[in-house]
Amino acid sequence: MSNSSAYLVGTLLEKMNSDDADFRFMATNDLITELQNPSFNIEENTEKKIVDKILLLMKDKNGEVQNIAVKCLGPLVKKVQENQLQQIVDSLCGFISQDKEDLREIASIGLKTVIVQVPVNSVVAVNVCKRLVPRLLSQLESANSSYDAQMDALDILSEVLFRFGNILATTNFQKPTANTLFALLSHSRPALRKRASMAIGNLVAHVPDDIFDDLMKKILAGLETSKNSTERLRTYIQATGTISRANAPRFGKFLGSTAPTIIKYMDLEDDELRESALQSLESFVLRCPSEITPFIDTIISLGLKFLRYDPNYDDGEDEDEDEDEKMDSDDEDEDEDDDDGDYSDDDDMSWKVRRTSAKLLAAIIGTRQDLLGQLYSTIAPSLINRFKEREETVRIEILQTFITLLRQTNTYGGAEYEVDLSVESITKKRKGSRPGTPIETDQSPKALLRSQVPRLTKNLSKQMLSKASSKSLQTRVSGFVLLKELVTVLRGGLENSYMLFVPSVRQSLTASAQHDHHLATNSNLKIEALGFLRSLFRTHPPEVFQGHLDALCPPVITAIQDKFYKISSEALICCMELIKVIRHMTFDEDAQNYSYGPLGAEAKPHVLNIYNVILQRVSTADADQEVKERSILCLGVLLSRVGDELRVELANSLPLLLEKLQNELTRLMAVKTLSQIVESPVCGDAEIKAPILQAVPEVASLLRKSNRPLKVASLHFLDVSIRRFGKVLPASTYDELLNELKPLISEEDLHLLPLGLTSVVSILHANPTSINVVKQEILPSVLQLVKSPLIQGQALDSLLALFAALVRTNDKEFQTLINGLLEPANAPPRDGQLALSKQAFSTIAQCIAVLCLNSDRNANATVSEFVHKIEDARTTDSQKYLALITLGEIGRRVSLTGHATLHTSILAMFNVHSEEVRSAAAFAIGNVSAGNVGVYVPIIMQEIQNDPKKRYLLLHALKEVITRYTQKQGSQELEAHASEIWTLLFDNCESKEEGTRNVVAECLGKLTLTNPYKFLPELQERLRSSSPQIRGTVVSAFKYTFTDNTRSYDELLRPLIVEFLSLMKDSDLNVRRLSLTTLDSAAHNKPYLIRDVLGQLLPLLYQETAVVEELIHIVEMGPFKHRVDDGIEIRKSAFECMYTLLEKCRDKVEIFAFIDRILVGLVDQPDIKMLCHLTLVRLSIVSPTAVAQRLDDMVEPLQTTLNFKLKPSAVKQEIEKNQELVRSALRAIAFLSKLADPTLTPKFALFLHEVRQGPNAYDLNQYVAESESREDLYSNQFKGEAMDLS
Repeated sequence: MSNSSAYLVGTLLEKMNSDDADFRFMATNDLITELQNPSFNIEENTEKKIVDKILLLMKDKNGEVQNIAVKCLGPLVKKVQENQLQQIVDSLCGFISQDKEDLREIASIGLKTVIVQVPVNSVVAVNVCKRLVPRLLSQLESANSSYDAQMDALDILSEVLFRFGNILATTNFQKPTANTLFALLSHSRPALRKRASMAIGNLVAHVPDDIFDDLMKKILAGLETSKNSTERLRTYIQATGTISRANAPRFGKFLGSTAPTIIKYMDLEDDELRESALQSLESFVLRCPSEITPFIDTIISLGLKFLRYDPNYDDGEDEDEDEDEKMDSDDEDEDEDDDDGDYSDDDDMSWKVRRTSAKLLAAIIGTRQDLLGQLYSTIAPSLINRFKEREETVRIEILQTFITLLRQTNTYGGAEYEVDLSVESITKKRKGSRPGTPIETDQSPKALLRSQVPRLTKNLSKQMLSKASSKSLQTRVSGFVLLKELVTVLRGGLENSYMLFVPSVRQSLTASAQHDHHLATNSNLKIEALGFLRSLFRTHPPEVFQGHLDALCPPVITAIQDKFYKISSEALICCMELIKVIRHMTFDEDAQNYSYGPLGAEAKPHVLNIYNVILQRVSTADADQEVKERSILCLGVLLSRVGDELRVELANSLPLLLEKLQNELTRLMAVKTLSQIVESPVCGDAEIKAPILQAVPEVASLLRKSNRPLKVASLHFLDVSIRRFGKVLPASTYDELLNELKPLISEEDLHLLPLGLTSVVSILHANPTSINVVKQEILPSVLQLVKSPLIQGQALDSLLALFAALVRTNDKEFQTLINGLLEPANAPPRDGQLALSKQAFSTIAQCIAVLCLNSDRNANATVSEFVHKIEDARTTDSQKYLALITLGEIGRRVSLTGHATLHTSILAMFNVHSEEVRSAAAFAIGNVSAGNVGVYVPIIMQEIQNDPKKRYLLLHALKEVITRYTQKQGSQELEAHASEIWTLLFDNCESKEEGTRNVVAECLGKLTLTNPYKFLPELQERLRSSSPQIRGTVVSAFKYTFTDNTRSYDELLRPLIVEFLSLMKDSDLNVRRLSLTTLDSAAHNKPYLIRDVLGQLLPLLYQETAVVEELIHIVEMGPFKHRVDDGIEIRKSAFECMYTLLEKCRDKVEIFAFIDRILVGLVDQPDIKMLCHLTLVRLSIVSPTAVAQRLDDMVEPLQTTLNFKLKPSAVKQEIEKNQELVRSALRAIAFLSKLADPTLTPKFALFLHEVRQGPNAYDLNQYVAESESREDLYSNQFKGEAMDLS
């Protein structure tokens, strides 16, 4: 400590002795500031003075001084040495044993402060436990201790056990602590018994088995011997629930005797006892899912029984809830029920029993997806019947329980074939989307839910309109959430009953906030009501709402005018869906046009009203930004749907939209809206042509802006505008457009690139004379672009379309274009490497092929030139490589049999030195053969048999042929040679080279697709081969049969699945690994085929996730020893497969066993850890209830990953890999953090707090923000939906 610091401390200590309380307070406060400075240190002789003075101030007469002294303990204990810390602990222990209540309370707070600040795994922590725990136990056991002193001591002991329970395990205090706490369970004061139960929960997480077993036996004995004391019974029952939450794995073995005992005591007439019992049963269900299974039916019965338990109120409910007479009675007595809703009895505690019963049922629903069908038969009807619950808190809990059931149904709905409804049911179907729709059987959960919809809607609509509900907005809020979940799960379902809720919607949307207790609740109600309406419109056919628009439109129109921006914003996106209902349009992908009908007479007045309120919002200058954006989008949806009915309004709106283009805040939405209007089939040219032509140069100038979404929207607008009005655009505008597009023709932004190229193509189609400007301004950039290795996907498709348009526009430019494309390959060779990347050569080859296809008179000469190049010994490897790839690309599109020496020239390239050229030759001969199977395939087969050295390359060529014909879905030409190819492939499947076997497997699988009825049985026969190479090849071949998205031969595959995948238990490690990749392929492409057999396959899959020590061996490399794990690849395949199954077949996966295997993977190799982190992210979304129960078990492996220290000699690759692993763990923690509850998952909550205070805090916060951005699908996609006219 410097002289200045010593002087400062001396001054502060002197002021602490002042008679003035303010001086003492300020001096202590200044000391806290100094102690919090990392560079501040205290000398040993000064430490004691400071500690003595702070302890003395804790006895100060002034309360403020006492409080600041306690606050000072936190930073002080981090600075002082162990002996001073010990003095603090001893003094505080002495204070809490005194009779002075104020000193005891302040000392108790001080001890808790010290305990929280002491590092968990430090020497100081050990000494704190050794000194503190005996004193606390002595005070708790002493007959002379006051009740308040015992309460304080118990609080401190509980904190010690929570923080240092693992340290206590190294001392001899665990047994005495367990005995003392158990004795306190019999104390006369309820509050002390409850805190003792919580302390036992913190203790049992760390005690050895013998102490745990002894404690449990005592508690079970107490349960049996306390029949006549409901208070003691309640305490023991609470203790079992606490222990199950703290240490579920060990508690599980006692559940067989605990659960029946607790269930037995449910018959006692004591509501508090029943509440405690139900809470404990809920904990058992959540924490011990396997062990509780035998008692689930009984627990469900109890939950349903006490859900109806209301002894002080008779609502006339009949036991038979399913009778139609009961439903009629409900109708007759509706008003009476509502009048009785105000019933209240301050002494009535039965509502707590009913609320806890609802929570118990919610726990069962959240963890037992395997019983989903049964739950709809047992629990759902009772929940629906109890919607009329008189107590507000219970009613909300019942509605939330049913919402949980709906969400589980949505996640584990049991549809035999699932499509991506998040996209395909909302927007028009993508090209190439997988066929099929969800299939519901009569007993599937969704079918059972659908059958209960009439009763559900009837009961719920009463509550949402009842007098009791008018006082409680929360019931209506929960009701609308439930309805939104319902229509989401069923993709409709309210066709015949949605009008029951329209009065409630109207009532909610027109409710005045001044009559409500809470403005926020009223706003939330309106937002949820609008959210329900939006989901209703989206999930039902438009014709359902025709005839009821008079009831549906006014509430939405009113909500748009709401003063609160969130309500107005939600109303606007709801209005977008309403407009789509008013006039429905469908888009035909094949014909590329819209179909629609005339606007109904009922809708016409509402359309004008909607237009007026939207226009008012668009014109308001001081509106919220979100409201501005959505109002402009909504205007676009309206005009694009009914522009023919609003011709005058359309003409008046376009100048306003052009004005919005000038405003930086609104121009993005204005551009999107103008695009909708241009694409609209109902907006006539006469009304929109002039404003759109005026907008084109203005929007083109926006391409210079840095705003990327604005560029995307602008390019789309320019493309659709040119297609519609290109013929009337002046030539100068085209020159201006091309000038603006030029900077976008680069690889810097691969999302903007295809849009820019598409706009250039549209310009060439609309104005062929622009080709000269394209040549001068665009073509140089394009020729640079083809050298990039990044051009693929949409960018490549757009590039090919551009070259096709160029040569079709002016065929004379063919040779110029060819020369430009060939130039990069003519560069001087560099160290035996190709001049460009393989992807760049592939891009150039495809561009040349497209030019040849669109210029018949130049094609043959070009092919001949390339044949000459590969024959000429003077050409470089790069030129040969490009020539071969180009011949392949041309040959697969057209037959090249006119070039007689072509195949000879290509096959000669198999003998060159360059491996790249040989590979290109295989590609070329394969694709040329695909263009004429009859001529070339026999040649390839002959070469495979004659020349073993070329076999690998020729098999690749054969794979190209088979693949092309599989993709064409036409195998007639190939069928003549199929049997010979099949035999040839099996002759090579025992090759020693794994690469050869992989190619053979792919060929076999894809050849099987050409005639599955013939080849699948032949594959099946070879499963029993004694050769592991053949078995591995066959099971790999089977993998490729799942890549065909049609269902034409599924009846053949289904019975073979188990037999093929039984190789997962093969004796050969490689065969098992290949079987897992096949299972992964099946789960990814055709999950419906394996759903029913997963029960047999999952145990085999889980078996492969374990580390097998026999597969680990040490390899000596000079002075170093390297640990090699031969099983890591199969484990990696297993975890990849688990991830896929969680996505595709999660309703067939027993989630708790699944999580067990993930926990095993969290301590495996880094690659597997990252797979498990990804899986945890998905689990946290689809099974939050189950994951929340295991959060504490995840702390240790995640902590180990974050705290792992690399060796100082670690190389850059190791450092980067570890950083990637840490980021992966942090991302998982971010998603899991949403499930953390300090009371249920204290270890994870503490771990999360430590991470947020540590060096990874920033990264964690970034990932938390990312996880929170994944909002509900409906709020996420509104802008994309608004652009969709279908």
